[in-house]
Amino acid sequence: MKLVEYRGKELLTKSGIRVPAGVVITNSQELNITGPVMLKAQVVGGKRKKQGLIAKAENQEAAETIAKEFFSKTYNNAPVTSILVEDALDVQAEYFLSVLYDTDTRGPMIVFSEEGGIDIEETGNVTKHPFSISEDPPTITENKELQELITKAVDCFKENDCIQLEINPIIKTAEGLYAGDAKITIDDASLKRHDAFKDIQEDTSFLTDLEREARKIDEHDHRGVAGKTFVEMNGDLAVIAIGGGASLTSMDAIVQAGGKPANYTEFSGNPPREKVARLTELTLSQKNLKGCIVVGGKANFTDVYETLGGFMDVIVEKKPDYPIVIRRAGPRDKEAFAMLRERADKHNIDLTLYGEEMPMSKAAHIIVEKVSGC
Repeated sequence: MKLVEYRGKELLTKSGIRVPAGVVITNSQELNITGPVMLKAQVVGGKRKKQGLIAKAENQEAAETIAKEFFSKTYNNAPVTSILVEDALDVQAEYFLSVLYDTDTRGPMIVFSEEGGIDIEETGNVTKHPFSISEDPPTITENKELQELITKAVDCFKENDCIQLEINPIIKTAEGLYAGDAKITIDDASLKRHDAFKDIQEDTSFLTDLEREARKIDEHDHRGVAGKTFVEMNGDLAVIAIGGGASLTSMDAIVQAGGKPANYTEFSGNPPREKVARLTELTLSQKNLKGCIVVGGKANFTDVYETLGGFMDVIVEKKPDYPIVIRRAGPRDKEAFAMLRERADKHNIDLTLYGEEMPMSKAAHIIVEKVSGC
């Protein structure tokens, strides 16, 4: 679950990190300011300032004008419905901090820069510090106050089961350090453990129509998980991963091989045939696809025959003219592969099958080569 800024700042405040005084408004008539303020549209996503959704107002009249303008805008095709109005701070310096799980180290990492602001993670001088989730964070800076804030941010990351916690910028003022922004993502699997998240309605304005449809697959059917993770991209290769480990390994391998994913989704547990079929239908609905890979490790409990049968039901219906690679193993995999080969031959589908003898990373390279030859 991705939190809007003010919700993220509520978590930071509970962890002892100062934030600017502010209120959330839902219409311009709620404004009542006496000094300079920052107005920030409460939407999930980045580059708000570039898109004109963060602005400073010196007085009530200017604030009302900006608020009306914000409420007339959309972000990711969804209307702006709330604005965070905060006291403007006297900025002396800015810093960047992100705590996240890194795909290369397969563990938590602190990313820090003594500069803050837009695009700093791409353009600034950042340092990366892997750490153990069971130990205190490493010393990142000799600035005692700044190090204390980093430690509190890491504690917040751990206590709330975050996937990512970003503060950009950390603002230095004469009174001390403040979190100028909060971009926090919570692990969906942990939400039931936290009372603080029970009444929070996730902002889904950042999702595309296809991503929203994928999330609906699990709404009334809790047998396995399918579609909760679905991301549209701009490439030509459809990616259906099975399980979190497969996703990290395969996506890394695809990109390293020069592949360009068109989307990424996954299923896990033991979803029924119809849920996998619906997920496949959505995955293959994107335009300009040149290939598809279904990749997973060796399952212990997932019925490989039923899940891949759901995938093949859609393939037979759509009859795509691009190559498909499946790498899978587990219960009933021999029966599944026999069924897949028979149906692929009957309907003239370009399907290549691999079992556990084929590394997932190698299967990813093979589909990229096939797509490149199209």
